[in-house]
Amino acid sequence: MSKFYSMQVSIINPVRNKIRAIMMLALLAAGLVFCGTAAAGFVPANSPRIKTMGRWIPTDNGSLNAGRGAVIASAEFEGTGVWAQMYSDSQRDVWWLKKLDDGPFERFKSHMGTNVLYQNLPPGKHQLTIIRETEGMQGVTILRGFFFVGEKGSVDLTSAATPTSGNPERKDAVGPGIVSGNKDGKEPLPQEQPKRRSIEIIGDSVAAGAFIYPEGDYFQRESGYLAFGPRLARMLDADWSCVASSGEGAVRNNEEKAPYTAKHAEEQIERAFYTQQEPRWNSDMDDPDLVILAYGENDFNDAANRPSDEYFKTQYKKLILKLRQFRPDSVIFCMTPANTVTSRQCVPGMGGAVAELRAEGDTRVYFIDLNANGPLLDSSDFLDGVHPLGSGHEKIARHLRNRVQSIMGWN
Repeated sequence: MSKFYSMQVSIINPVRNKIRAIMMLALLAAGLVFCGTAAAGFVPANSPRIKTMGRWIPTDNGSLNAGRGAVIASAEFEGTGVWAQMYSDSQRDVWWLKKLDDGPFERFKSHMGTNVLYQNLPPGKHQLTIIRETEGMQGVTILRGFFFVGEKGSVDLTSAATPTSGNPERKDAVGPGIVSGNKDGKEPLPQEQPKRRSIEIIGDSVAAGAFIYPEGDYFQRESGYLAFGPRLARMLDADWSCVASSGEGAVRNNEEKAPYTAKHAEEQIERAFYTQQEPRWNSDMDDPDLVILAYGENDFNDAANRPSDEYFKTQYKKLILKLRQFRPDSVIFCMTPANTVTSRQCVPGMGGAVAELRAEGDTRVYFIDLNANGPLLDSSDFLDGVHPLGSGHEKIARHLRNRVQSIMGWN
């Protein structure tokens, strides 16, 4: 697992106040108390100890909020257990992966309040990783922080009454009697880290990893971590951000009907949260080396009313230009769907838009036709001819790795 980077950004007042209200209601409803005699040090989510990846928004009360796609939080701790304090602005199911040290990934569904991740561990140093697998249309996750059980400087939770009942208005509020893991109560200053390779993936349900898992409802079967983009990043030892929304298209959304006035990718890509107009995401918040645009499948799934090649080219070019406004230095890959039928329909407009932009001087944008040399995936690599299974995502990632290595010189 690569080292993660942290982002320091601000959230506007309306969103901050909404999330505060959500947390307060959740706290009152949960009425949580800790049992046993464990001692735990609380570390707020935006502490330098917590390494993050993806579209996280920090707030002034120490929380980190995510609601656009797969994200990661990681931390080292020394103790015998770890609990995560998490909330949501919706009642929808959000699935996560958790991993301790070199152990396997395990899935869990987050709930409002304190989520016990690991307990009764052997004393010593441990590495925790949690990954949100569910896309942003399921709502905003509010990660309040972590309790590291048995860590030096902790307090006895049996004397801490209700640790989750602290006043969210206070930046240092983590509940009565709970202290940070440091004796002096001060967090260490973050150390300057060298910039790592980074990849941003923006797309539809395929980019979100829909139907990778074999059973469950739609979102239970989705894995933002096992999709082709994060797989590619791991192959190249790069950080990643997955921004994907099921049903979204460059010019047409899934089963959209005339007059085609729904919000499409151009209007959506700058959102920090899928479910909210604000806050916006901008180039000050991260600086990916490579952006992969993975649209097209939903644009052409209405055979009788498909967009013309010229219209698709014009609108797709606008999408790239919008992306270029807040990704001025990134290499951009414009990738066709893996489905060969839709891929052929995308080629004239998508390839034409890229050709025009390169002729106009943007030589850092590339057209990536997955099926230029014949079908990249076999029928066995798809669930339904559209959504790849794990084997299909692996083939896409390996194909993209070769292109990245050739174009960007990454080993």
